[in-house]
Amino acid sequence: MVTMIYSAPLDAKSHLPLDKATISSLDELRLPRAVYAAYLRPLRRAPQYGVPVCDLQLRSYSVRNLELFADTAMRAAYYLNLPAKGPVPLPRITERWTVPRANFIFKKSQENFERRTVRRLIQIQDGEPEVVRAWLGFLEKHQYHGVGMKANVWEWEELGCGKKMEEEAKAAAEETNGLWEGFGRRKLGPEEKVRELLNSEPFRRAMHGDAPMILPEKEGRGQEYKTPLHEVGRG
Repeated sequence: MVTMIYSAPLDAKSHLPLDKATISSLDELRLPRAVYAAYLRPLRRAPQYGVPVCDLQLRSYSVRNLELFADTAMRAAYYLNLPAKGPVPLPRITERWTVPRANFIFKKSQENFERRTVRRLIQIQDGEPEVVRAWLGFLEKHQYHGVGMKANVWEWEELGCGKKMEEEAKAAAEETNGLWEGFGRRKLGPEEKVRELLNSEPFRRAMHGDAPMILPEKEGRGQEYKTPLHEVGRG
């Protein structure tokens, strides 16, 4: 037999039990509207045109965590003036694995594992792209543990958006050209300057005399000595 013992609320200052009159007066007080709304279903905005702009899919292995975060997403959409539909239950994903129980005496016996993934779908309609991004950013920042999200976002553009995208790409390329000039391989000088550098005495001394001589090309010479640059430095 289990006996439940209830104690009266305590005063914050004196830490003594409150009298019955104070307790009854506290019970008659109405909760703030924001606090009382947490005990009710989330409010919704009515769509005007019904054009879908975002499909948010929530996945989790725990129904409790999934329902809690879906409720949070619906309330956030209401306060951002986004018409939302859902959460709509999607088909459950069931996965099973059969593995050996152990690697010694129990290796002939097998063990089965099963994982069930529950999903919910929330659709945003008639929403501005900036507001939808703010809604998704809020959910990503305050994401509940054990709940994954996948969002499909549609944005509607006016006619001639291809030319606008080309102009934006050209402007972005011009901005980055100056930043990428000093990145990567350095530009080599003309071929004669490279040969002069490779045939210089300090360079050959640094290479311990293993670098072959590269003779400059001259007009009217019977035989020309050409050595590929990638072979310079080999003994």
